[in-house]
Amino acid sequence: MKAVSLRVGAQRSAGSEFLDTRFGGKALRITVTRNPDRLVADRALPEGGDVQVAMLDNPFRLTRDLTNILGSAKSGDALVLVCGEGKLYRATLKFLGLD
Repeated sequence: MKAVSLRVGAQRSAGSEFLDTRFGGKALRITVTRNPDRLVADRALPEGGDVQVAMLDNPFRLTRDLTNILGSAKSGDALVLVCGEGKLYRATLKFLGLD
C-alpha cells in the first residue's frame, strides 16, 4: 500500500509537518515532528480522543514500523510521529508521499 498526503494549512510549529493522509482506504491526520517539545509549547498537538504517538528511531525498520502503525490505525485517527533525527524525518515524509 502506498500513502498519499497533503500538507494541511500553514505551518503551526517549527520542525513539524501537518498532513491529511490516505493509506489503505483510511483517512488519517498525521503530524510528523523532529521537535516534540516545540510542538507542545506551540500547542499544536492534534485534538480528539484517538491520538496515537509513535517514536521512530531505527532507520532499518522505518518502512516496516510505518506500515504497521498506519495499518493498525482506524480511519479518522490522529497520529503523531516523532522522528529521532533529520534523516528519519525526511524518510518518513517521503514514505507518506511528500518529497
